[in-house]
Amino acid sequence: MNDNNKKSLPVRIAVTVIYVIGILMTVYLCIKCFLPSTTEPDPMAMIPFTENESAFIMMAFGFPFMLASCLSVVWAYGLRKSANRRRNTFLALIPAIVDGIPFLVVAGVILIMLVEGFLEVLGILP
Repeated sequence: MNDNNKKSLPVRIAVTVIYVIGILMTVYLCIKCFLPSTTEPDPMAMIPFTENESAFIMMAFGFPFMLASCLSVVWAYGLRKSANRRRNTFLALIPAIVDGIPFLVVAGVILIMLVEGFLEVLGILP
């Protein structure tokens, strides 16, 4: 049981619990992203987001934590040293990939806004 590619049982249980909670949150936020929003955004809010937009942004902010959780599963279960390491590692990283897409979109939007602001300061854009 305690060979080189497996960690102790309490570590594996803790990593698995955190991983399953992350998967459940990812599935919930994906469902919330794709179902139509029936509530109106709060008009008094500084930036009124619908439920779909807020779920998308929450997925983006949760990406680093989900990536850490997925990598800890790969580490704790020794998936890099298993017989089907590519397949097992890919399957363990699927939730991080799903959360990574909104992260890249939000990061891209922020980068575009920064470049646009910089170009306005230089006087290149009106």
